[in-house]
Amino acid sequence: MTAGGPVPVRPAEDRDSPAQYQVRALRVDGEVDTGRLAAAVREVSAALLSAGPGDGPRLHVPDDLPAGDPETACVAALLAERDRRAAGDPLPRNGFHWLRLAEDRHVLGLVAASDLLDIRSVYAVLGAVWQAYFGRFRPSAYRGRADAAGFDPVGTARAHESRRRWWSREFPRYRTGGFGGPDTSGPAGRRRLRIAGDRWTALTGTSGPLGANGSLTFVALLAWCLHTRGRPGSSGFGCEFDLRDYFGLGQVLGPLTDRLAFRVDLDGLADPAFPDVLMRAQTGFLDSVVHYLPYRQLVEHGVRTGALTAPRAAELWNVTVHFCRNPPRSVRTRSGETPGPLGVSIELFREADLLGPAGGPHAGTDDGVLLDVHLGELGDDMVAVFDYARPEIPDAAMDRLLGQLDRAVDHVLGTPAAPLPRAAD
Repeated sequence: MTAGGPVPVRPAEDRDSPAQYQVRALRVDGEVDTGRLAAAVREVSAALLSAGPGDGPRLHVPDDLPAGDPETACVAALLAERDRRAAGDPLPRNGFHWLRLAEDRHVLGLVAASDLLDIRSVYAVLGAVWQAYFGRFRPSAYRGRADAAGFDPVGTARAHESRRRWWSREFPRYRTGGFGGPDTSGPAGRRRLRIAGDRWTALTGTSGPLGANGSLTFVALLAWCLHTRGRPGSSGFGCEFDLRDYFGLGQVLGPLTDRLAFRVDLDGLADPAFPDVLMRAQTGFLDSVVHYLPYRQLVEHGVRTGALTAPRAAELWNVTVHFCRNPPRSVRTRSGETPGPLGVSIELFREADLLGPAGGPHAGTDDGVLLDVHLGELGDDMVAVFDYARPEIPDAAMDRLLGQLDRAVDHVLGTPAAPLPRAAD
């Protein structure tokens, strides 16, 4: 890609690679006319999802879920639909699913190809369906991928060169280690840390100049806990980077999410309080935003200069945290249009249980990521889902890390100005 070209999709969504699929869903309480909902899906699909042959509108209404807990069965059904597409079944690449949990309680899910819609776009399309259902859908409020086709987040060739020079100086400052040897052949493990909704809300209030960004606050806590467990003080992280927020693109639908590498430098902090660690995390994050290069260009530059080694280009930032700057919350999905007079209440459905693409976790794959963390909602709470590469990160070590993170949240909420505790085991 040359300087001045359009913004690329994420590396996993390279058109030379198999497509990934993801699923998100909304729980709907109230009486809903299925025929009217199917019409809303057709209207939104025709207006916003014109992605080519085979991607036509579809509202799949399956038979009743298997016996047992209906929410668990619903999660399994949605994940199965995601995995069928990833396995190559000849299905529409974007598929809507309407599943019954109980009388007047349903779930509307959307399975989407990530090279067509990123997660923010999936939620926007789900919201648009309900706008159409209530007769309030305005296609002109949404911009399509074509509207951003000529967008270049870097700009001139001179700006590209300046940023490449900055990264040439930055690469040597990343230090790896703390996770064992280089072999990533073992199966990935998974652990979850659930943070009560009131604790998460309070945690977002500690975010400083970046506002209510609980996700970056969580990264700072994770960086400190890993540092006390032997990870170098100047170590790298990867995260999702929503170009819409940082470049003022507005409500553009499509794969407008890239991957951002940044460094959290904790060197020189002997007994820091949490605000000191948070400032280091925010500084590293904002430095990479200011010097942003599309991830594919960043990797190409690193490989060309010898700073990175293909295919394990992410070894310098081998912890990836998936978050949006403004992660969706249940209270934010309950717009003033849906409850009350319209008789329907809408909120996120089991987001934490639907996280990640089909095909399993990213941790332990060939690009060098060893710890893959997704943040998602479960009811009123937030859940951090950790996928980690064995044997580099043993199960017992992950259990100790999660225990330390949980205690660190309590510490920050209780005594934020006191020095952060180190690993207790």
